[in-house]
Amino acid sequence: MENESVNTGDELQDRNEYFKNENANLKMKLKEYEKITESLKAETESLKAETESLKAEIQSLKQKNDDLEAEASRYQSALGIATNFDYSDDQNLNVKLNEDILSLHDTLEIYVTNLKPKIDVNVDNAKQLLRKFNCQTDKEPEKPLIKAALQRHVLEEILDKAESYFKCSNNEYFLESDIVESATNLTGLMERLYHNRLGDDEITRLIPIRLRQQIYIALGTRGFNDIKESISKYNQHKFINVISKKLNEMMDKFREIRDIEKKKYVNGLAKGLVRDVVRIFYFRLPTQEPVAKYHWFNNNEKINRITMKSSWDEDEIDDLVVAVCSFPMIYKPDNDGDKICTPAKVSTRHFIEKNLLEECKDVISTFAKTIIPDDYSALSLQVNENEFF
Repeated sequence: MENESVNTGDELQDRNEYFKNENANLKMKLKEYEKITESLKAETESLKAETESLKAEIQSLKQKNDDLEAEASRYQSALGIATNFDYSDDQNLNVKLNEDILSLHDTLEIYVTNLKPKIDVNVDNAKQLLRKFNCQTDKEPEKPLIKAALQRHVLEEILDKAESYFKCSNNEYFLESDIVESATNLTGLMERLYHNRLGDDEITRLIPIRLRQQIYIALGTRGFNDIKESISKYNQHKFINVISKKLNEMMDKFREIRDIEKKKYVNGLAKGLVRDVVRIFYFRLPTQEPVAKYHWFNNNEKINRITMKSSWDEDEIDDLVVAVCSFPMIYKPDNDGDKICTPAKVSTRHFIEKNLLEECKDVISTFAKTIIPDDYSALSLQVNENEFF
């Protein structure tokens, strides 16, 4: 019995040691797990902080992206540029050009007048002008023909003086000229960038076009308006002021309006007429894509239903030719054939077949004019360029 008690005591002692050792091992493992847990907690906190930082960075990038998209949208809207742009803007420019030309037709009609009643025509000067356009002047010309010649003369004289204006610069009165020159240089440089630098983006191709259009839209809106001298003081643009006065003086050489009120009204149209002519031919045409051009038809050219407009009998059209082209054809050059914006306005006459002697006389006369041109300066706008300063 005593031996059994001793054995039982030893077993209990062994078990106690075993459990102590196990307990010690478990405590060590627990400490290791606690260390691992603390390490994981620290790593988790670090990852949380990093996650929050990344979230903030993502949010910041999203905001920057939104800002950039908004800015790009503003630029795109301002310049009218997009990789898939809508041609509706170009269509609106076409419509605007056509409306302006039709309005100019009406103004020219009123300004030149129908030469009746209470209007005296200087027939000698009218004949000299008609000879400039190679019209026959053996007989006294009819008033519709004189009217057509005067309309063309008015347009050509304004355009001629505008050509001189756009060769000047470095003065507030030549601001429009400076802008045109700068626009030409800048769009030319952008075209070189497109052609001479590698890339396949659409934006670079469109920049010269849209840049040109936007500049000339602005010029067509404000060009040749009154000049601001101060907040409350405005002066008329000298080009408009000078040319309109000279234009009225020139027209007095061809027709005298005896009705004082009508003359005052007609002369008052000159300023708007000069401004409209320059705006259309120098500012509106470059807004088109491609840039629109104009063409005058010459005396004796065959009538064309597409490129010309007049009152004619369809049964006689094959026998008609141009007498005077009073307003040029506006068109866009195209490889597949020019696209007509507005047909030319022409005055017509029946074709006169000439014999060999008459044709020889015409050839000699034309050749003589190339050697010694006729002098029509007395019937033109008499303007000294110093008057613009």
